[in-house]
Amino acid sequence: MSISAELKFHYESGCLIVIATGCYLIDHKESALKTVAAAIKARSARALLTDMRGLTKPYGFMDRYQLGELAGRYLSKVPIATLNRVDQLDPEHIGQVVAKNRGASAEVFTDEAAAYTWLKQYQTLPK
Repeated sequence: MSISAELKFHYESGCLIVIATGCYLIDHKESALKTVAAAIKARSARALLTDMRGLTKPYGFMDRYQLGELAGRYLSKVPIATLNRVDQLDPEHIGQVVAKNRGASAEVFTDEAAAYTWLKQYQTLPK
């Protein structure tokens, strides 16, 4: 699988938006999050929003736990949020809890407008 085919990067007013599709993010978690971390560093992004609604592979408890752990390891320097479908949610929020326990500031959204409202607080105004 190609990273470029399943992880699309978009910069908007100082923030990074990653659109994740397919199964790369689930099958290659560490590589994917290292790539996202490098993109944050390269562009000095102030926040990260990852849209996971396009993921095609179901993911379970351990996937969420590992994503939270890796988010804490690689993405703790910026506030992060995920945008998910309702059917992707975990009622225990294990990924979010693990990420926060590892030092990340993590939020989870199912409403696109709410996710982008969250992101706006970190955006820089155009000069």
